[in-house]
Amino acid sequence: MSYEIYTMAGSCSMAVHAVMNELGLNPKVHVVEKSDGEKGIKNPKYLKLNPRGNVPMMVEDGNVMLEGAAIITYLCDKEGKLIPKSGWERAQALQWLMFCNATLHPAYSRTYWIMANLPADQHEAALNAARSQIQILWDYVEAALEKSGNAYLAGNEPTAGDFILTTIANWNPAAYKFGPKTKALLKNISARPSYQKALAAEAVEYKAAA
Repeated sequence: MSYEIYTMAGSCSMAVHAVMNELGLNPKVHVVEKSDGEKGIKNPKYLKLNPRGNVPMMVEDGNVMLEGAAIITYLCDKEGKLIPKSGWERAQALQWLMFCNATLHPAYSRTYWIMANLPADQHEAALNAARSQIQILWDYVEAALEKSGNAYLAGNEPTAGDFILTTIANWNPAAYKFGPKTKALLKNISARPSYQKALAAEAVEYKAAA
């Protein structure tokens, strides 16, 4: 089978890219831009494949699939890796995958909305409020790791959620405090060959584990 991944450098789509590398799928990588240019997500050729004009977009033998968590779940189930097949272990892995995708990611999105839509004189107060909520989520991650004693979100082996968590952590990491167990997780995942390969392909410097 042939795979392609359309990704924007360092965005949530990089987690899909890294997971595909981890699964050994060797995707053809297209690093796209937020524009209507030749490599842009607003380009008519791209919009023909993905009318929503966003990332990630995965193509498997010509079939297009959108939504990062859905792509990851589909590929992990297909390959039998990074998400357990059944039982409580699977439930925990999916819970953390969805936490990263549906709770942590939208919390960060609010900060970008503030910068793009509010008057400059309102940025500081609004960003402080939004970032305080994000810090609560990072504190929650640290507390969960401490309570479980595990190295990763859903156990002592990486699961898909760890890759999304690691990607999101690199969005303005200086604004947040990561606990020691969280930082160890970020360091371990970002150092994996699959993740390093994604960083290199997207020309992204990883700073969250420093």
